[in-house]
Amino acid sequence: MKLKSTRIAATLSAVVVAPLLVLFASQIGVNDSQESRAVGRVIPFDLPILDGERLSSDDLLGTSYLINFWNDWCIPCQEEHPALVAFAAAHAADPTVRLVGIVRDENSVQDIREYVAAEGVTWTVLTDPDGTAKVDFGTTGQPETFAIGPEGKVRAVHIGPASFAELEAMLEQAR
Repeated sequence: MKLKSTRIAATLSAVVVAPLLVLFASQIGVNDSQESRAVGRVIPFDLPILDGERLSSDDLLGTSYLINFWNDWCIPCQEEHPALVAFAAAHAADPTVRLVGIVRDENSVQDIREYVAAEGVTWTVLTDPDGTAKVDFGTTGQPETFAIGPEGKVRAVHIGPASFAELEAMLEQAR
C-alpha cells in the first residue's frame, strides 16, 4: 500500500512541478521589461573612443545605428563577433549607417585596444568608464544590441548574441 501511495505522490508531483519547471526554464534570459523600458526612448551618451576622442549621441543624429554592448572576455560576444564584422563590412560605404561598440565592464583600455587590433574591428569602439551608458540603456549583461533611429530613439533591442540577419532586421527597424 505504501508503494502505491508513493507512486501516486510522485506522479502528482511530476504533473504539477514539471510544467512549472518548463515555464521557469523558458523565461531564463528573457526580460521584457528591459526591452520595453529602452524602446521609444532617447538615451543620450557622450563617451570616450579608444583613440582618445569622444563620441556623443548628438554626433550620430541623422544616421541609423546599432549600439552593441560587449566585452573582450565575453564568450557570447566572441560568438557574435563574426556577425558584427559582416554587418560593418556590408555597410562600410553607407554614411547613413553606423555600428558603435560600447565596452561594458572592461578589464583595461589597453586590453580592449589589443583585442580590437587583433580581431580587425573596423567600427567605433567606446568605453564606459563610470558605467553610465550601461545603466542608462538598462543593460543586464552582454552582448546586447540597440537599434537607434535617425532622430535618436531606440527602436529595437536584442539581448544576447545576434546573427547577421538579426542585425540587418534591427537596422531596418531603426530606419
